[in-house]
Amino acid sequence: MNHVVSSLALAAVLAGALVPAPALAQPDAAPPEATPAVTGPAATEVAATDTPSVPAAPPVFAPWSSAPLVVDLAIYTHARQIMRDGADLTEIRLDRAELGGRIALGPRAAAELRLETVRSAVEGGALGVDGDSIVARLRFAQLLGTTTLGGIQLDGAIGLVPDPWIRTVEDGYTLRPVSRSASERLLAWAPADLSAVGRVTVGRARLTVALGNGEGLRYPERNTGKTTTAVVEVVPLAGPAARLSLAAVVRDGSLGVASLRERRAGGGASLTTPWLRAGAEVVQAWGLGDRGELEGLALGGWLDAQVQPRVVIAARGATLGLASGGRQTTVGGAIAVEPWLAPAPASTLPRGRLRLWLAVDRITSSGDAMPVAGAEPGDATLVMLIASADAPFTLTQDP
Repeated sequence: MNHVVSSLALAAVLAGALVPAPALAQPDAAPPEATPAVTGPAATEVAATDTPSVPAAPPVFAPWSSAPLVVDLAIYTHARQIMRDGADLTEIRLDRAELGGRIALGPRAAAELRLETVRSAVEGGALGVDGDSIVARLRFAQLLGTTTLGGIQLDGAIGLVPDPWIRTVEDGYTLRPVSRSASERLLAWAPADLSAVGRVTVGRARLTVALGNGEGLRYPERNTGKTTTAVVEVVPLAGPAARLSLAAVVRDGSLGVASLRERRAGGGASLTTPWLRAGAEVVQAWGLGDRGELEGLALGGWLDAQVQPRVVIAARGATLGLASGGRQTTVGGAIAVEPWLAPAPASTLPRGRLRLWLAVDRITSSGDAMPVAGAEPGDATLVMLIASADAPFTLTQDP
């Protein structure tokens, strides 16, 4: 019954996006693809300065963008020294390279496509494309629509759609060049899925529901079940000096031909100010990857502070404890400088920036939480030099 209701709601949103509508006020909320209202250090600044200032109050949620074209590029490269039992390892790696574009299809619909690079073999393997070459794959490919009913904002998307929980966690997460979020890294939570997504926003609250295959980016549907994910967000504080967001998530699904359970329940919070950004997440998991019997609790937290113009210090920690015994924990710190920072845009898009990082991580693992041989080290100290570039571009005239 829930699946039928979700499908009907999504169809209504997408149909409304294609029917001309009278002029309405700018929506208060964004569909899953929209750029967050506050992203990265000093993203809420309205003046092109390098010193944090108290800006005008941002919208509670990022508004729907009617820009004809939005293109953005993200490249994160690492030079690592991994100190571990046995021989140490020094490597240079392309941790992330993404290229995305979003084209408006009128004032109430859009199409988005985003590519990312990955190693072609599975983690720890060597049988990929031409050895273990870096290849490009789809990260997002979705059609989006928006409409309003009185004071209610309705958004929908279908295709290879960003996962609503990972998108929520990453909305204010500024340490992506250093590491993925705890949910994505420790729980192997896929950042996107072949799914249909509906979102309802009323004032300071919004509900997002996704109904999809549940197999993520790597596989097509492999069983008869569907995976449902629901995320509730509330923004009790959205002033010019601070934004506080609270979120909760539940997920019920299955993986693979054996329909292994994949259930999740948890919550998170994020705080953004002109000087300080911080976030936390806690998720209980029933079933992890190809081991449906495992249960565990994942905790993650991070913060960064701008101590000088163009100088940021950061700390983070994440841990996964398994009910069967075993734990994987990562704690670390970093300092970054910004040789280049673009002028603050007039819209809610993030600022382009180039950062150079020095980061240190300590990883420990035990029991069932030990990684497979050849994958990320289970017990090691990592020293990383990181260069990260984020470069958005927007064509701003009306479509």
